[in-house]
Amino acid sequence: MDKARKPSLFRENIHVGRLFAFVAVLLLVLAWFWAGVSLGPNPAMAAAGSEELPPPEVGPGPYNLTLFHTNDSHSNFLPRPAVWRDDGRLVGGVIPLAWHLARERETTAADIFLDAGDFMTGNPVCTMVVDGVMGGAIPEMMNGLGYTAGLIGNHEFDIGRRNLGALVKRFNFPLLAADIMNEAGEPEFRSEPVLLESGGLRVGILGVSCAGMEEVVTLSRLEGVRLVPQAEVVRAQAAKLDPRTDLLVLLTHNGVDGDRKLARELAGSGIDVIVGGHSHTRLKEPELEAGILIVQAGSGWTNLGRLDLVVENDRIVRYRGRLITLWADGTSAGPDLTEVIGRYEAMMDREFKRRIGTLVQDWRRGRGETNVGSWLADQIRIRAETEVALLNSGTIRKGLNAGPITALDIHEMLPFSNTLVTMELTGDDLAAVVQRNADSQVDGNHGILQVSGIQYEFRAAGGGKSAEVMEILVGGEPVAPGSTYTVAMPDYVAMMGNVYLGIEPPQVHEVGVNMTQAIIEAVEASGPISAGIEGRIRRLD
Repeated sequence: MDKARKPSLFRENIHVGRLFAFVAVLLLVLAWFWAGVSLGPNPAMAAAGSEELPPPEVGPGPYNLTLFHTNDSHSNFLPRPAVWRDDGRLVGGVIPLAWHLARERETTAADIFLDAGDFMTGNPVCTMVVDGVMGGAIPEMMNGLGYTAGLIGNHEFDIGRRNLGALVKRFNFPLLAADIMNEAGEPEFRSEPVLLESGGLRVGILGVSCAGMEEVVTLSRLEGVRLVPQAEVVRAQAAKLDPRTDLLVLLTHNGVDGDRKLARELAGSGIDVIVGGHSHTRLKEPELEAGILIVQAGSGWTNLGRLDLVVENDRIVRYRGRLITLWADGTSAGPDLTEVIGRYEAMMDREFKRRIGTLVQDWRRGRGETNVGSWLADQIRIRAETEVALLNSGTIRKGLNAGPITALDIHEMLPFSNTLVTMELTGDDLAAVVQRNADSQVDGNHGILQVSGIQYEFRAAGGGKSAEVMEILVGGEPVAPGSTYTVAMPDYVAMMGNVYLGIEPPQVHEVGVNMTQAIIEAVEASGPISAGIEGRIRRLD
């Protein structure tokens, strides 16, 4: 070979080598990009806020999968009058749900049926002991409805951790809660996602419970368990599941605002849908947050949620969502489920539908002082033999129209298993409680305490963010800072003293009575009940 040609050939070899290297790097980048599209968006890119794929759009079918969903049934297994109508048309309950679900399923290519928690507390049927387990009627009913998977909500703990553990074993479908750990740091309930095939699609169902549960459950009922960050748990599970599935559905019990926040934290994780609960929100149409669809179906087994999906290439490309109102007239169910419902309805009639009193005026709930709140607080103070009583407005779950009062009415009004407790507070402590209560009425952060034995006046201050309290009376006399007063309240208020009282609660004394039972006995002893708003809490602006 001519020596003069060698340098030129060498340069050509270098150019060829560089070309091969460039092609190799390009192929690696394309392979990485394709993996990101196939297995889910790259977390680093998602964290930076970029979107690799267009979000799903509302569009026509045919759909290849339908998600049916409920939440916050609160054991309302029987139809009841639709309070938003004047004709008293009956709505909701297990048999109407079964009937409407069967009709809707006739129009799907494939479907799954999910529940987002809080099946306990609301109807006294969940307080009945069945085969040694309180609430045993609920899994018997829900098993008959054919759920695919469900979730542990905050109100499931109202019956106590030990009883809940026994209750969960009675369900024939999995109840998820990957964020609840026991003393050993192990999952208290099922944490592993549910994997299934439906309509030729591989579906993963994950579940986390109620973020901030410590703020809505009496702490003694959560003793020994702790919650871990939801986004961390879900991301870890989704990373393993996304390559193996076509669709990832997350059950939560955070409320709509919490789900929006969680969706943003999970952007790019592979989660496609959040089926939520807790806030009792009737989302007539799905919300789209950070590329994730959010649905919720109200409460009380009043609506059935339906989310139709077109899933292609590991993502949702089109969807349609709506709520089906569960009107009761003309509905029926199979013989097995009908027998179960009839049996428990008969037990309820015998135990709870007896008349215990008469209401002269309607009892109505509200944001400020209410007549029902004042009457209930009075009965707590009288039963506990204290000078003052405090009652959280949120524990009053429904009002009542004038007329007969049944034991069932009181159970539905006060469904929580709260007990009465007392404590001694100084005048300064009471002033702090009043200040906290007045601030809450001004800023609206949470419901106020209904009161008995105490009166106060206030007006908005601090740009509408706090209150100025002008006068506090106890037993008609100005509160004395150095004096000590006896105060009664539900155990929940005492446990949540940092939220409701604004002080560290002192030693608590048990009265030894369930609050709901105490009110039933008070109604039985009262004769016709007439209660008005007396100006115990007066806002002057």
